Amino acid sequence: MNTLTKRLWKCISYCFPFRKKKPNDNAVEEIEIKQESLEKQPIEANSERETSYEVNSERETTIEANSERETSYEVNSERETTIEANSERETSYEVNSERETTVEANSEIETSNEVNSERETTVEAKRKRETTTKAHRKRKAANKSKSTRKTAKKPNVSPERDKLYCDECVSRQKRCFKDQVKTSIAKKKVFWTDFKRSNDFERGLLSRGWVKKIAPTFNAGPKKTVFRDPTYGHKIISRYDIQPNLILTRQRIELHLLKEDQITNHFCRVHATSKSGLCKVLRQWCLSCDANPHTFFPRCYMFSKINEKQAFIDDFTMTAACGILKWVLRTNGKSLQDEVIPSRKEKEEKTAICMSDAKINNHGPARIVPEDIIVTALVACQFHLYDLTHEDEDDIICAGIVDRKHFISDYYQVMHHGAHIQNSDKYVDYCHQLLCKLRRVNPQLDIDGEKNIWISKPRNLSRGRGIRCRNDLKDICSLGREWVVEKYIERPLLVYGTKFDLRQHFLITDWYPLTIWFYKHSFLRFSSQPFTLESLDTATHVCNYAIQKKLKNAPNRHPNLPEENMWHSDEFKEYLCTIGKEQVWDSIIIPGMKKALIHTMKATRENVKYRKNSFDLFGSDFLFGENFQPWLLEIQYKPGITKDTSVMWKIVPPMVEDMLRVVIDYKDDPNCNVGGFELIYKQANYTGNGILSKEKTFRDLKITTISDP
Repeated sequence: MNTLTKRLWKCISYCFPFRKKKPNDNAVEEIEIKQESLEKQPIEANSERETSYEVNSERETTIEANSERETSYEVNSERETTIEANSERETSYEVNSERETTVEANSEIETSNEVNSERETTVEAKRKRETTTKAHRKRKAANKSKSTRKTAKKPNVSPERDKLYCDECVSRQKRCFKDQVKTSIAKKKVFWTDFKRSNDFERGLLSRGWVKKIAPTFNAGPKKTVFRDPTYGHKIISRYDIQPNLILTRQRIELHLLKEDQITNHFCRVHATSKSGLCKVLRQWCLSCDANPHTFFPRCYMFSKINEKQAFIDDFTMTAACGILKWVLRTNGKSLQDEVIPSRKEKEEKTAICMSDAKINNHGPARIVPEDIIVTALVACQFHLYDLTHEDEDDIICAGIVDRKHFISDYYQVMHHGAHIQNSDKYVDYCHQLLCKLRRVNPQLDIDGEKNIWISKPRNLSRGRGIRCRNDLKDICSLGREWVVEKYIERPLLVYGTKFDLRQHFLITDWYPLTIWFYKHSFLRFSSQPFTLESLDTATHVCNYAIQKKLKNAPNRHPNLPEENMWHSDEFKEYLCTIGKEQVWDSIIIPGMKKALIHTMKATRENVKYRKNSFDLFGSDFLFGENFQPWLLEIQYKPGITKDTSVMWKIVPPMVEDMLRVVIDYKDDPNCNVGGFELIYKQANYTGNGILSKEKTFRDLKITTISDP
């Protein structure tokens, strides 16, 4: 109810006190009370019976009052109807306003629907544009990833012409690639490879205008041959048989399947690339020439041969005898280079140190070995010297050792258990003189050491698998026919107290005439543990990266050693400068490695199955003695050139590019830049019947290297 209605009700209630209220609880109670009061009045009048007239008059007044109440009730009802009409009008007004709001909301919804429909139309248009320009955008992204190619900028074209423009680009690119394939086939520039990681080879060949044949095999037919554009991904299926002119593979290829003009990185029967084959070819070759393989290759024995094991036993015994003489010099403070004889006091101090070392290293109090072991060793070394200087005589290498078993037992007590030899100072001069004579005829005397350690290798395994160091004769002789035993270099060159070896790559482009290319960059592989001869653990003595990458570096290693256990050769040369030996790289290390490789390849050449237009990369492992002399350990055929470390990232990509320069560019232009490869050996003339008429030396080639070995 509004305020006007409320005021009207107040006025009526003031003028008519006995008005009939709305039917609520309070009004009903008032009416009942009034009626009770009216009923009591006539009852009291009748009981008293004094003033009947008054009673009647009062009744008349009550009747009149009731009539007046009825009229007021009628007026009130009329007013209520007007109030209800007004309220209905107000509700109608509210309904109308709600209708207006709903109409406005509907109009807004209609406008939003119109906007959404317009947006949908624009989205559909954009989708159409995106679908029509999808191929063009892919090509544009591929072109951006190729820094060597510059793509033409897309002109401002309308959406209607966008698809037409992309179709023209695709067709033009396909035509260009098809023409390139035809030109490469005509110029014989088609290559095939099965390398999984041959990006460096492919990049170098594609930059020279070659195209790659994509097929399961190099001699696959036309139905399985595809040429693919490396930039845009366009494919061209060959309709006729196309044979590649260059074949790069890690698998063995049957040479009879190749044509004469096809180039491949494969040789057959390169025996020097196996552990037993290297030992065999060098041993046979030294019999037919003046070169001595013992100057660059440690002594090696193949247990697959019948007499090899007995020859090893003799060599082990002779090395033990030389070790006793070296022990006498070292214990008494003298060496092969030092002529100073220590005083009696220094000898006693040295003897005390040896006795204390024996208690620590072995296993309880030290044993005293009689001096007879020195006499036996002197006699054996004297016979060995005679044998080396009189090659035409029979083998009397161990004639001075009557009881080999007893001698080896005493030798173990001294070398393995720290025992001391009685009266060793009396034999210092004799031992020194005899070792000096042996040193002139035995180039491996310095690397033998005293511990008589040998390294056993499975002849058919690679990557350091199965390699172990051993110093017990019985343990070594228990090995089977599949093993090769090689003398371990006990006095290697160390860098910060850690052993390392060096991987040197070289390339052979022909066997007749023999042509060897030497790569000027190499890398060093470190052990993860400090060097010691007290432990023969593989982690300390085998530097192969396939083994060392699985091991944790020792916490007590020198901080200047690399975490990834690999150095570039330039870093090694910097280290040589820090120790004042910068001249040994060019005067000893490089010439020694070249000499070893030339001798080895000349020895291997006789067994290789020859084919023209063949080449391959080899990896040779070298270890250095304390005098920086390189010793050839083994040669790897098709060595792994995966870029696992930062050093390999520096070496591999430029080496692959330089290899392509030698194999491809050098044929057309002998004066071209061959990068890091150096021609270190080439035969001058070859008669074609296996007879070499003349060999061209380093000086004849005017190459700055060592003279012809």
